[in-house]
Amino acid sequence: MVEKKFTRNELAKYNGDGDKPHYMAIDGIVYDITNAPKKGISIKSLMEIVFGRSKNKDEILAKLSVVGKLAD
Repeated sequence: MVEKKFTRNELAKYNGDGDKPHYMAIDGIVYDITNAPKKGISIKSLMEIVFGRSKNKDEILAKLSVVGKLAD
C-alpha cells in the first residue's frame, strides 16, 4: 500500500468541517483525530504532545489512526 503524503495546504483541508475528517500532523506523521474525544483523548493532551510537554505521548498516539506523512 502506498503511504499518503500530505502537503501543509492539503492537510489544512482536513479540519473536521462538515463531513470531513480531522487530521493533525505530529512529528511529521499525520493522524486522524476525528474521534479522539471518544477515545478519551483531549485536544489539550494533543497540544501538549505538539509542544513537547506530554509524558504519555506514545500511549496517546497509539490510540490514533495513522493516515500518512507530512510532505517535505
